[in-house]
Amino acid sequence: MDKSIKNYDKFFPYDKMRDTQRAAIESTMSAFNSGKRFVIIEGGTGVGKSAIGVTIARYFDSQLTIPADGYRRGAYFVTTQKLLQDQYTTDFGQEGQMVSIKSSTNYQCKFHKKNNCSESQSALRTAPRDSKFFKTCTKSCVYKQAKKDFIDSPESVTNFPYLLTESNYSGKITPRELLVVDETHNAESELSKFVEVTVSERFCKQMLDITWPGDTTQFKAFKWIQDVYFPKVKRQCDHAEKMMEKFTDLEKTMKEFGKIAKEFDILRGHCGRLETFLKVYSADNWVFENVPSFGRSKRKMTFRAIDIAPFAEAYLLRLGERVLLMSATILDKEAFCRSLGIKQADAEFISIPSPFPIDHRPVFNLGIGSMNKANIDKSLPKMVSAIKELLKQHPDEKGIIHTHTFRIARVIKFGIKGKLGKRLLIHTSEDREEVLRHHLESSEPTVLLSPSMTEGVDLKGSLSRFQVICKVPYPYYGDPLVRKRMNKWPWWYPLQTAKTLIQASGRSIRNFDDYAVTYILDSDWITFFGRATRFFPADFKQRIQ
Repeated sequence: MDKSIKNYDKFFPYDKMRDTQRAAIESTMSAFNSGKRFVIIEGGTGVGKSAIGVTIARYFDSQLTIPADGYRRGAYFVTTQKLLQDQYTTDFGQEGQMVSIKSSTNYQCKFHKKNNCSESQSALRTAPRDSKFFKTCTKSCVYKQAKKDFIDSPESVTNFPYLLTESNYSGKITPRELLVVDETHNAESELSKFVEVTVSERFCKQMLDITWPGDTTQFKAFKWIQDVYFPKVKRQCDHAEKMMEKFTDLEKTMKEFGKIAKEFDILRGHCGRLETFLKVYSADNWVFENVPSFGRSKRKMTFRAIDIAPFAEAYLLRLGERVLLMSATILDKEAFCRSLGIKQADAEFISIPSPFPIDHRPVFNLGIGSMNKANIDKSLPKMVSAIKELLKQHPDEKGIIHTHTFRIARVIKFGIKGKLGKRLLIHTSEDREEVLRHHLESSEPTVLLSPSMTEGVDLKGSLSRFQVICKVPYPYYGDPLVRKRMNKWPWWYPLQTAKTLIQASGRSIRNFDDYAVTYILDSDWITFFGRATRFFPADFKQRIQ
């Protein structure tokens, strides 16, 4: 251990520090002190990565060293979901530490009770300065106070969309001494979503009154956005702002003003995204797609980046003088560094296996049937029968069934009737959180049936004693971006699949005394595992029965 590192135990947020956590903390601080800018921690479920990150942040903040020019004292913590963000404040937010921020739509206005803070902040632009509304919201806006607390706190936690948007558009979130990126295996996809641009026919006609160019080529679409679409968005945004300035008697015109304010906010956000896109676009690094109309949805065109490495530093990593990246599923250091444009010489890699007993989390391959495109129709009835038997084997226990697609979820739900079927809780994209909450609170042995709970769901203890993986979770091959990345990097497709599978298998084992069994039903699992063995950590391989 670096002898200069001492007295860090007092910053650990729990009563007892495990040996693996101590080793990770000391190795991380030594790496940073030796000049490494990045430390990558791959820690299996139960390692306590968040506590490691908090300890390191508090230790560095306690030192009297002055950060490099352009950086402030303190740390940002960024994660993928608001639920995980809330977990940080619950676990580490005592005595004003670990302050959280979300978008202004998540806060209720004190004055206009039916408004969220985003709506009232728009209305505030033209409110009379002597009005009660103006005085209330300028002096004690709930969101503005939350943002001030976030900026002033030495420990600040938020989610990827908020951090990326605010730090790159508003300029008030500035770089700090330490950036802690939790669930960092998602950084590539979060950055990809941030730079993605979608233009819709409906928006063109209803908001801008310009003619849709129809299906076109990538080159022509880019030129049209640059020369026609973006200038029109910019003019419309400026016009909406001027229109808001004309409203003086706000109380009488609140409804009309609200419509214009909402339009302005949409235009302003879209304008910022387009400016970013036009700045970073290069034809060979973007996938262009003409999206046909479907139902009530009009035609669209999308531009998505193949390689986000060129943007990672400018949009995310620059926010930390030092950057700590943590995940249970790094799996391949070289591929991970490549995806974020990190030079391996600048990074230290630390791998810590899960401390949970192997016999508490066995994985059984049942090989019920092949779930690939050619065989799925024949295999689905077998899946339904197998799941019926598994439900009978776990009659009084909660569980989760990872279906990978809504189609598979619906086939299972409608294929299992009676008492067994009533245990199955299926959700849509709209009521996911409500269904999850019902499962968590119900005293019945409910079983979640979901294509989208492979991450960010904590089913500790009796909340899940078994989990089923119906299909090897390959990324959707019909997506042109997936195909482009597969062609560019042969390792990308199996790596994403392995990440999802390992994440899914960790939802039900959350502490040392926990136990749950995992069943893999897809017979294609054996073939995939044989091809992608190198991506699976040793402790996962030991779990396979």
